[in-house]
Amino acid sequence: MIHKTLKFIAEQLNTYIEQFKKPSDGIESPFVILQNISRLDEESRKTTNKLLLTLVNIAEEATMKNNPANMIVRNEITEYNNPPVNLNLYLLFSVCMVNYEHAVIYLSHTINFFQGKNVFTRQNSITTVEGLPDEFQIILELYSLSFEQENYLWSTLGGKQHPFALCKARMIRMQRKSTVETRGVIKQIKIDERNKS
Repeated sequence: MIHKTLKFIAEQLNTYIEQFKKPSDGIESPFVILQNISRLDEESRKTTNKLLLTLVNIAEEATMKNNPANMIVRNEITEYNNPPVNLNLYLLFSVCMVNYEHAVIYLSHTINFFQGKNVFTRQNSITTVEGLPDEFQIILELYSLSFEQENYLWSTLGGKQHPFALCKARMIRMQRKSTVETRGVIKQIKIDERNKS
């Protein structure tokens, strides 16, 4: 589900960016690609004209952790499943372009896109990504770092800093179909007055 979500976000942003691309910018489609920016070597930095989408962190949504176990009743049998895991993904959008001015312009387009549309569902988005559930919904918000945190992030990634935006994609729901336990359905409660002490 994580991979499908990242592909979906890249696809949505690519569709938006298409309207701003100019031949003089030297950009080939697709402009937004899934790639770990730490893998970009010094030689590639000189020729890359892309926006790299990199997953930099995953965290469980703490507010949804205490939901009770899921249960489904089928044919008078109750199936108990583990509750789904709700994740927040921290996504780094790094614009790596030969021309720094163009990089800043395309970073602005990226931020404008997420400001104009920050809730994504199957119903409000046209997509070619297959296998997204009907209840698919993600909420994207900008995630600000202090200068010290930025320094740690780019040091960890082992590269020179590029124009970037860090976003938090909230509520990626993951659940594997596996039944933990099954029981019959309780249909009636009977109190025996004779065994009362």
